[in-house]
Amino acid sequence: MMCDAGQDRTVRVRVLDIHRSVLEDESVLAEDNFYDMGGDSLLSLQVLGRIERELGVKVPPRAFFTAESIAQVADLVADLVADLVAGPAGDPVASGADGADRGAPRPAGQDTGRASMAQEWAFLSSLRDPQAPILQFHAVFRVSGPFDTQRLEAALNRVAERHGSLRTGFTEADGTARQSVEPEARADLAVIDRRGVAEAEVDEYLREFVRRPFDRSRAPLWRTLVVRRADAEVLLVFVFDHMIADGWSLDTFVEDLSAAYRGAELPLRDGQSGAYADWAAGQWKAWEGGRAEELADYWRSQLSADPAEFALRLPGYRGTEGLSKPASLVRDLDPASARALRTACQDLRATPYCVSMSAVKAVVALATGRQRVTLLTTNANRLDGAYQSTVGWFANGVFPTTDVDLSGTFRDLVSAVRASILGATAHGDMPAMFVRRRIWPELPAGFRKDPGVYFMYNDVWGGGLGFGEDVTVATHHLTEDADSPGLHMWLLREGEGLRLQALHYESEYAPEYVEGFADSVVRALDLLAAQPDRPMSDLLDPREFAALRG
Repeated sequence: MMCDAGQDRTVRVRVLDIHRSVLEDESVLAEDNFYDMGGDSLLSLQVLGRIERELGVKVPPRAFFTAESIAQVADLVADLVADLVAGPAGDPVASGADGADRGAPRPAGQDTGRASMAQEWAFLSSLRDPQAPILQFHAVFRVSGPFDTQRLEAALNRVAERHGSLRTGFTEADGTARQSVEPEARADLAVIDRRGVAEAEVDEYLREFVRRPFDRSRAPLWRTLVVRRADAEVLLVFVFDHMIADGWSLDTFVEDLSAAYRGAELPLRDGQSGAYADWAAGQWKAWEGGRAEELADYWRSQLSADPAEFALRLPGYRGTEGLSKPASLVRDLDPASARALRTACQDLRATPYCVSMSAVKAVVALATGRQRVTLLTTNANRLDGAYQSTVGWFANGVFPTTDVDLSGTFRDLVSAVRASILGATAHGDMPAMFVRRRIWPELPAGFRKDPGVYFMYNDVWGGGLGFGEDVTVATHHLTEDADSPGLHMWLLREGEGLRLQALHYESEYAPEYVEGFADSVVRALDLLAAQPDRPMSDLLDPREFAALRG
């Protein structure tokens, strides 16, 4: 059904306005392609979420990804709005995909159903393998100014009351993992005094604190520590089991906590805070209803039929039987490199994530001689607008794969990498291990054992934390530890600066090799971003990148 002419024009103008607002570019036209104009998977979530909130319809994510222009998206939205206005005769418009209110609270303390696929995989793997990595993440902030720990505790409980995942524990039943939400919020908050203690000693204590495992059978699977460093200064530490949250969740958590601490109303997110247990049930239903084969077909077209080729060993790989001596490298990039990356992104009409991943792929190709490069990365998996502000574990690993021809230009490589990222995002709604085992049934259950190169670019999570005008908050970085094989690299944006972090095991890569590889990535990014239309082989002289050969 079509909208009437006036409504149709209004919808199309609104869709274009939403795209312009998200892209922060008033020159965008209806015939433009969202991704050619600088859009990416995270910005697409904003567009989809705003269309759902402001126009009341949900655009299928894969339809959005494959649209050739904003006008095609507007056509689809106009049709959806017309159908919504007409509605089935006598039927009210359902609030969820199945007609249920997905944000409705559940009876207190009940078994809320089967855990999500990622939760079940991680939970059962940890029960089978005592040496399984501890999947936890943390955030540490230095808070200066008047700070009330009693107000903090009340605020933490208020946030936990809103988000069921913060009250969730897990049990095993008949070979599956089950979620159970506790009826009352109960923050795990400790306060210690370390005034006068050396910074290095405090950091060492915190590194041990954030690695303490949780008892997953009992909520809460997150904890908070306040470390008093001076009369008007504390370190505020949050630790989360990955079973109940991901990095995206941290931004929601700190936004709610900031409001709760100040005594304000928690942010209203109509239609954006569905119950995680409902999302988990829908994920299993989709997997068993045919999505498994759709994903397997796509990834078979991207990856080799031989799972051994999935393992990416750089020339410096030592080839050891076990993993030992976790190590890390942290490097703050020169401000000129950060500015050059921003300039290149504007020229290339691509995101920092896409441009920096392209540089990493070029370096891997130079180091290994591979003409087809697969990197591991993370997909936020928040395409369903109903759950964009739900605390939970949504993120999945994906494997964007690109042909790399070093005789071509960096501009062409960026275009190819962007296409592979979009494909991975559209086919990244199920956990990586489930997909890999569907492609390669011979893989063992449990955690990934083969090495690879992981890369991710993102803002430092939790940057929105605030406790009032007279209180300042700054991120406090702890030295991280590797928890899985391979080389893991993050490019983190904090304000106008960039920080490169690399995690690895010394049993796989010597620190000197990782340092040389990281230096090569930064140098390649500077060279390629500055001259994107020259052949990459002219810029990446193997003699100047000898460190890559190990």
